[in-house]
Amino acid sequence: MTHHSSPSPARAALEQSFWHRLLDRQLTRRGAIGTAVATAAAVALPVTISSAEAAANNGGPVSTVDPNTVNPRTLPPFRAIPTGQADTLTLPTGFRFHTVASWGEVFTLDGREIGFNHDFIGYFPIDLLEGGKSSTEALLTINHEYVNALFVGGDTQNRTPAQIEAEMKAVGVSVVRVRKEGREWKVVMDARNRRIDALTDIELTGPVRGSAAVKGATLVKGSVGNCSGGQTPWGTLLTCEENVDGYQAAWAGSGYEAMHQGWVTEIDPFDAAWMPKKRTAMGRFRHENVAITVAKDGRVVGYMGDDMQDACVYKFVSRGKYNPINRATNRDLLTEGDLYVANFGNGSWVLLDYDKNKKLQDAKSTDGKALFASQADVLADARASALAVGGTPVDRPEDIEIHPKTGEVYVALTNNAKHGNYFGQIVKFRETGDDWTATNFLWEVFAVGGPQSGFASPDNLVFDPYGNLWMVTDNSDLATNPIKGYHGNNAMFFFATEGPNAGQAHRFAIGPVDAEMTGPVFSPDGKTLFVSIQHPGEDSESLEKLRSNFAAKPGSNVPRPTLVAIEGFPGWRA
Repeated sequence: MTHHSSPSPARAALEQSFWHRLLDRQLTRRGAIGTAVATAAAVALPVTISSAEAAANNGGPVSTVDPNTVNPRTLPPFRAIPTGQADTLTLPTGFRFHTVASWGEVFTLDGREIGFNHDFIGYFPIDLLEGGKSSTEALLTINHEYVNALFVGGDTQNRTPAQIEAEMKAVGVSVVRVRKEGREWKVVMDARNRRIDALTDIELTGPVRGSAAVKGATLVKGSVGNCSGGQTPWGTLLTCEENVDGYQAAWAGSGYEAMHQGWVTEIDPFDAAWMPKKRTAMGRFRHENVAITVAKDGRVVGYMGDDMQDACVYKFVSRGKYNPINRATNRDLLTEGDLYVANFGNGSWVLLDYDKNKKLQDAKSTDGKALFASQADVLADARASALAVGGTPVDRPEDIEIHPKTGEVYVALTNNAKHGNYFGQIVKFRETGDDWTATNFLWEVFAVGGPQSGFASPDNLVFDPYGNLWMVTDNSDLATNPIKGYHGNNAMFFFATEGPNAGQAHRFAIGPVDAEMTGPVFSPDGKTLFVSIQHPGEDSESLEKLRSNFAAKPGSNVPRPTLVAIEGFPGWRA
């Protein structure tokens, strides 16, 4: 792992000047004369606001950290906002957003529409294959996690074959070319714009391919449950299939096979002729995302979480090694490798290999039958395999991301109502010897949700170029618990990861009614933050009683999941 030395005095002065100019500019806009940093939600507030008002706004007391003693790179580039429940995307003064790609908009040359319930966003600079890092033009990949039958077809109880087909075409992934034109990003018609949906042909690769676990299948239909994902160093998308079992009943008669879903699927946004691949060596479970990196010895490592209560954290290590000049070879790297599960009790990675781990060979069901007979069986039910060898059940591991400066791995543990953990936490760990292929690690708690910190249910994570952490929340299924009393709508928070304010939450954005903000990603220059607005108005009783109208088409009140671009960031120095 590469460690980054401290910046030179000249660079440090430049960065400090940059951040102070930014803060001065934003505070002057508000007529403020100084700041104090709040604990709890850790909000930067003008000193003219009383401590009592600050505590009321942010759920806790106020501390007074002198910003002159803090690395300016770790200060939030905004004045944080209080909770809210408005039906819009609420941002600090100085920031703005606009919609880029909403459900139902035609974006391909053959008339296909953007899918439903946006999630992970992959940003692929249009010049990536030539070594470029364009911040004004890109191929964006947008995951579409699931459908709301009320909005897609209208019948939530008795789906017709036509409605089932419409739903199957609304999930999966959209590959969308975008370009910044003036102050806004626009969709550009391009032959590479396309949809991968529940009807697309996808190849199975790895140990499960052709096995009894998938009824001998080598080619399957579709990718569904597309939650979060990841991007490879060779410029492909890894879309993660999460909640896939419920479609068996919902899409009865369609030929849907649940065992063909629940994998990590690799898609090349630049090459429509390259058939997507399901990477079975990475295991089948409720994949939230995959954080990809290249280890010291050139092997590719991917960290993954199984998004359900009392499920586990995994690591995949490829057999082959990354070749920076051979993209075609790299596209096969995830076909073979070793899958591990984390044991947080002793800080170890346990190998999920049927031939090498006797616990897998001896594992029995409650009626005494062998759970596994092959490596294909182990991978096809990775959750049962993980628990059989002592993997640690944790509190809904959702997004996992790797710190760009330290190499530490951050895990969002969303919540676990089984144990009364409604608020969740973020943990981080460091591999032994700073080697991502190591079999031991040391972990610690980074931030804990609750009224004292101002956030709850951490979900997707993204790092900015300075290594600060940005997090969005997932309280959507917890509307009846005490969270709503202090948290309001789902929100986005900023955390410094170093210095005296590390782990303190600063509220940056608030989503519309019933919505999650998902899949955040920065443009390479840091000037644009793309975010998905997922399931606005999801708790609506009917089309006549809509709880949200966010991004509705002209002449309609129906809310639309949509990708938005947030502007107002000054960009980061390299």
